[in-house]
Amino acid sequence: MNNFEFQLATRIHFGKGEVEKSLAREVLLYGKKILFVFDEIPAKASGLYDQVHEVCRKNGIEVTEFTGIEPNPRHTTVNKGAELLRKCQADCIVAAGGGSTIDCAKAISFAVYHDGDVWDFYEHKVEIEQVKPVIAIPTLAASGAEVSFSSVISNLDKKKKIGLRNDKERPAAAILDPSYTFSVPKFHTACGIVDIMSHTYESYFDNYPLCMQDGFSEGIQKTCVDNGRKVMMCPEDYDARAQLMWAAVMSISHLTSYGRGPLYSPIHMLDHMIGAYYDIVHGAGIAVLSIAWFKYCLSDKTAARFARWGKNVWDIDGNQSDYAIASQAIAAFENFCKELGLPTRLSQVNVPKEALNDIVHDLYGTVPCDKWYRPICSEQELLAVLKLAY
Repeated sequence: MNNFEFQLATRIHFGKGEVEKSLAREVLLYGKKILFVFDEIPAKASGLYDQVHEVCRKNGIEVTEFTGIEPNPRHTTVNKGAELLRKCQADCIVAAGGGSTIDCAKAISFAVYHDGDVWDFYEHKVEIEQVKPVIAIPTLAASGAEVSFSSVISNLDKKKKIGLRNDKERPAAAILDPSYTFSVPKFHTACGIVDIMSHTYESYFDNYPLCMQDGFSEGIQKTCVDNGRKVMMCPEDYDARAQLMWAAVMSISHLTSYGRGPLYSPIHMLDHMIGAYYDIVHGAGIAVLSIAWFKYCLSDKTAARFARWGKNVWDIDGNQSDYAIASQAIAAFENFCKELGLPTRLSQVNVPKEALNDIVHDLYGTVPCDKWYRPICSEQELLAVLKLAY
């Protein structure tokens, strides 16, 4: 195993009723004013919006609201949030929603201390020096943004979608109540399930197999498959929702990747490439591009790895050749995406085929694709992956 440093700095409160029990205590560590950044539909449908306001009312906490965050949050939206935070002089941010809302809140937390555009951070023109504390309350089990050290923001003018990683971005606290995910529509639940899986299979499919990390990864993925099917059948299955919510935390915490080589996340990079041009829901893009990437990577050299995945995650009969098991595993993943109601082709998410050449031409060379699980060393090879996704 390679050397690594690991710290999960976010305090986690997990379970039913934890917003009522823990939110005020967390806020009052910093003061009595909050900027409430929230995704209006899930926050109100789940009752979380009213619960946050009730807790704040009872504890004399002043609330300023900021909403209207896009599924792929814009840098312009972050700038507006930062300006509002300066005006209201809140002591901390409470973020309630999915990964986009929480990512936006994280970006606001450091943009507030910068006189310029938040995009300066994502282009590494300036470094994060100070942040407002963020208390994250997810309404969707998906990205794990509630504990992660990263955020992803889009700039439509520059046609770029960029992730920024810095330990200062980690929320100070996260309150995880699975019951707030009951009202999430099936499509977004499905997107979350695949996103959770991707945060662990991205490192699983690399050139550094490690026994314990592989076991963690398979366990998380199997948890998502089994409990994903349960919540699609019964959205208010608390235990299944809880398993998915905790899987999201474990997956993004990189327990499955520490000790391996560098993590390049090719599927996420491909999704960011497409997402910079077309507003695709993240989990849907991940589903489409995962299928294409797996097919592109499968070879005699990688068959054993895919075969292990097939046997341990997809319960495929092991009394066959590795290549046969591997092929069936990729098919099983694609069928699972279809079962969840997710798209499996770029054509299903309104990406025109004639745009692929321009996307590849603009973005080849901006990502280290020559270091991926199957190295890509030309625009033609990168285009071949996207054509597999069509």
